[in-house]
Amino acid sequence: MGLREEKKAEQRRAILNTAAALFRKKGYPGTRVRDIVDRLRISEVTFFNYFPTKDALIMAFAVDGLEYSIAAVERELERHDVSVPDRFRSLARQWAKSWDDDPVFQGLVAKQSGLLTDVKGLLAERSYQLYDQYERLFAEGQKRGEIRKDHKPLHLAEMMEGMLILIAGNWVSGWWENRSDSLEERFMNAMDVFLEGCAAPPHAKARAPRPGRKAGRLRMIR
Repeated sequence: MGLREEKKAEQRRAILNTAAALFRKKGYPGTRVRDIVDRLRISEVTFFNYFPTKDALIMAFAVDGLEYSIAAVERELERHDVSVPDRFRSLARQWAKSWDDDPVFQGLVAKQSGLLTDVKGLLAERSYQLYDQYERLFAEGQKRGEIRKDHKPLHLAEMMEGMLILIAGNWVSGWWENRSDSLEERFMNAMDVFLEGCAAPPHAKARAPRPGRKAGRLRMIR
């Protein structure tokens, strides 16, 4: 990346960081583009060179969140020394923590972008990419004998995503009043029940590759 591109990336990130701080403080409706540019001491023309509307900021935050998830799943796809169910548990814990650490802002982004209800455009593209990764991870679990084989990996991915989206949506909206359960607790309880239902029969479990060795053909344990 050249110097010009670096400066543009820095300016874009500065706009996003400033917008996020104002959204947390004043809410989305209470924050104007003028508030953002005044704090940064830039012109509105400069702002609109990066983001055509205030809504575009929200979409950028939502895309960043999906790209964070995509990177997290990609890392788990490389962890062949860990069972697939445990990798899904790790992912659920990471997602819950990132939301629990900043609930007001994460809830704002989810509501305004339609991330949990009406995914379109670039968000849909990133979501399809996530589904592809989930499918690959479930398929690996089936090959290892850790995940039941009587359902297509994509269908399992859809079930899991639907479950987590519903829980996240209830958490964001405060659906359960007077309940203090953390999102992590809700996610992990749901994942444990879901993964129990996905588990392969004991006789079908395969030997996992040893750490440090490439995964080869797995011998079934009889």
